[in-house]
Parts: sequence; structure tokens; C-alpha cells
Amino acid sequence: MASADLASHFRRAWAHLRFQHPSLAAEGDSDNKNFIYTVPADGDALDAWVSQTFRVATDAHSSADVIATFQPTPYAKLVYVPRSGELVGHTSHWRSDGIGVMLLLDAFLSIASQPSPLADPASLPWGSEVERLAPSIEDAAAIPKDSTPTLKERGAAVLATFSHAVGTVGISLAGAGVTETETVPRGTRSAPLVFDPTTTEKIVAACKARGVSVTAAVHASVAGANYALADDDDDDAARHKHYASTIRFALRPYLPEPYSTPAYAAALFTTGWMKRVEAGSSWAERLGQYQAEYRKGISREFLDAHREYAAQLGDMVRNMPSTPGGGDPPSDVDISSIGVAEKLIRQSYGTPDTAGFDVTAVSVGVEILSRQAVTFVWTFRGRLNLSAVYNESFHSADQMNRFVHEVEKQLLDGLDLQD
Repeated sequence: MASADLASHFRRAWAHLRFQHPSLAAEGDSDNKNFIYTVPADGDALDAWVSQTFRVATDAHSSADVIATFQPTPYAKLVYVPRSGELVGHTSHWRSDGIGVMLLLDAFLSIASQPSPLADPASLPWGSEVERLAPSIEDAAAIPKDSTPTLKERGAAVLATFSHAVGTVGISLAGAGVTETETVPRGTRSAPLVFDPTTTEKIVAACKARGVSVTAAVHASVAGANYALADDDDDDAARHKHYASTIRFALRPYLPEPYSTPAYAAALFTTGWMKRVEAGSSWAERLGQYQAEYRKGISREFLDAHREYAAQLGDMVRNMPSTPGGGDPPSDVDISSIGVAEKLIRQSYGTPDTAGFDVTAVSVGVEILSRQAVTFVWTFRGRLNLSAVYNESFHSADQMNRFVHEVEKQLLDGLDLQD
């Protein structure tokens, strides 16, 4: 298809995706306590939503140019970048999570690979889609609505792990706009690193031999990289601080059908807590601690307390001081793992009889507005991927490239894979 025809095709497919996943069009109300979904009254109303949420970035050279311009938005959006052949999804985190976004892109490409032209989306039975609006994780998991002292205690115990975020080690600030504490955030950027298939195979094999996950091994390496690039202004003191990061779990495997399926990709079905490791701990010691956390999984007791945990976490966030515990704002680099991306999105779409698409690479990130950063981890097409996502006001491209290469070094050293 020509670029203009493909853009028109994607625009129509985007409207079809909304019909399959109507939560894409949900919005927060004025007090941010409820979500509102409006059924399109007619084809004009649907077209107006598509015009608000789908665009073609004809001037952008790549997705990086688009992502740096993103700002918080009430809408889920899709951007097509013709020059690089990329699709970029952008949504508030309450609508979905990293795994959900991959599933949504899979659904979109499945629609887009159908024979052209797609049916007029205005002809779909609008109104029936409300049955597919995603519930909260608490309702999807049938978590008790009424709290009890036991549930409050369990929720508070998980919430207490966030105290580890105070006083944690952080990397130095090196962004173009760093002049004072109140530096204004600018664009979100990323520093990617892709391992070749041979090295990826060796990493996977070494982790299996040790009985640990690749995520745990990368997590130990991200911790080590935080210490290696610790704040230069207070180097000795920084390296005596603990490191705190998030242990994340996808909750879809713990939910009943249909919520455990891709049909509810447009939902925030993830959770986590903070884990602390001490300064001076070895890579192997950190690996063991992280593996033990990931091995725990999610218990029914944890799920039952999740409504209480979420309520207490919301109260904490709403009442959080600008600098928890005093001192400078945190500047640590956290971790988030997607796992094997092929479990979520295919390498190719279409049939010999229809025009299809090859997916050569995928990526995931989050809009960063603070001094903190996140290293995203996944594998696709037999390659382990790292991507350190940061705000360019606080960190430079050179610094974050050094960070991901330090993660690489720590990972290969820790697994005894360095030449």
C-alpha cells in the first residue's frame, strides 16, 4: 500500500480497535474518581474521536521524534510514522499496562492485516461494546468490597515497602536543563541496547543453569549500574546507600476468564511492591534476593488485600510531599520487564492472500517527568532488549547509554559470559 493509503487504512482499523476495546475511549471525570464512556451517537461522532486520537507524523524521522513531544493527554492515541514504518501508542497508565499495550498492538495489526477495505466502522453495532468495558483489577479478581482489620493490615504491610524509596542510591544528574531542584521536565527519551541472538542464547542458558530468571539477572545488573553511576557529587556517601526498586507482577495469569485473556488488554492488570538491597551486596547476592521475590508470585491473600492496598497507596500518593523524607528528589533507575514479547505480539501478520505486516522490532516505555528513570526489559526475535527511559532535562543521552552498557557489563560478568 502507498503511505497515504496505509494511513487511511490504519485510521479505519483504529476505529475498529475501539469497538473491540472500548476502554480506549474512556475518560476520567472532573474529580478523577470515575471513568466516563460515551457511545458514539453517529458516524460523525466516531470520526471526531478518531480525528482526536489518530494522527500521521509525516515530518518525524522516527518514533523518538514523536515520543519526545508527548504530554499527558485524556485520550488514548495512535501515531503512524511513515518514514520509519512505526506505530506509536500513547495512553494514560490507568487504561493499560506494558503487557496490555503489546496485546492492543497485536489486536490492531490483526485488524489491519484483514483484506482492504475494512468495513465502515460506523456500521458496527455501537452500544453493544459497553459490555467489554474493562473493570478495575479489584472487581476482575472478585476482591472483597468490604474491608476488614486483616485486609487493612495486609494492605499496610505492602504499602510499607514504599518506605524503602527514601534515601535510596541514585545516579547523577546530567541533563541539559539541570540547574536547580525545580528543573522543568522536557521530553522523554530512551537509550536502547539490543543483544545479538548468540549472546541472548548464552544469557538464557546461563540463567537456566543457575535456576534463575533473566528478569532477576537483569534486575541485579540494574542495581549494580545504579551504584556504578552513583551521584558524583557525593560519591562515597552514595555508594553506602541502599537501592530500592519495584518487583512487578502481571495479574492477568491470576484472573478468571475472560479477564485473563487478550480481550481485556485495555485494562491496568498489574501490581508490585518495593524491594531493598543493601550497599556492598554482591551481584550474586542481589540475584538471589530478586529471584526469591519473583518466585513468590501472587497469593490469594495478596489479591484479597489489593483493594485495601490500592486505597492506601492512593492516599499516600495524594498526600506525598514533593521530596519524601527531605533532601534531594530521588534519581534512581528502576526496572520493568515485559518478558518474551512474542507471547503478546506476533512477528508477522496476514496471509499469502492478503497484504500483511512484518514486525521487526518492538519497544515499550513510560512518560518520564522526574529525575528517576526506568530500564525496560524484553526479548523479541531472539534478542534481549534493554531500554533506559528518562527525561532529557535530568539525564543526557551519553549518560544513559553508559548506564545500559554498564547493565550489560554487570549481566555478562555476573553470568561468567565475558570473553
